[in-house]
Amino acid sequence: MRRRSKVRLSVGAGAARKARTFVFSLPFIAVGGFLLWVAFDLIFESLTESPINVWGSLLPHVLISAVLVLGAYVVGAVSLAMVAVISYGAWLDGTLLGERRLLRTRWVDLSKADVGAEGGPRRGFMSLLVVTSNPEVRVRLPVQGANSLPPEELLALADAITATRMRQGSDDAAFVVADRLRSLAS
Repeated sequence: MRRRSKVRLSVGAGAARKARTFVFSLPFIAVGGFLLWVAFDLIFESLTESPINVWGSLLPHVLISAVLVLGAYVVGAVSLAMVAVISYGAWLDGTLLGERRLLRTRWVDLSKADVGAEGGPRRGFMSLLVVTSNPEVRVRLPVQGANSLPPEELLALADAITATRMRQGSDDAAFVVADRLRSLAS
């Protein structure tokens, strides 16, 4: 059996935005590292004094170090949020939809999952494709809006949703979403 090739969906940040985000996050990472270095240096300096002066230098240095570590935590959280933009991506592999976040990739079979859509007030507008499978894996994929998917990707998503399903009626949610995706593609 021949392996299908993965199709990268055009969601998330582009290459230029990822590069800018990485470059912009470097000063935050450097500042966080510097704050941690200063905090540990203060404590090390206090602990290596000949007689350890607990009230004169150790306790103030521990308090200052705690503030510095808290600052490093905040700066680290900001840089981690920026770096999370770099790793986000989505792929379609036959009927499997994969979504990569910062630390993991989640795969959902679109032909078997519960598929729904969140949309705007206008008819025919869909901003987010929501896929839930069993065991509970929820993937939220933006399909229209500021970064709308190209028509061929919308059609591929619609085909993946309806690939092995049998229509249960005119109000079958998966087919309604697939029909909306096909209408957005045209």
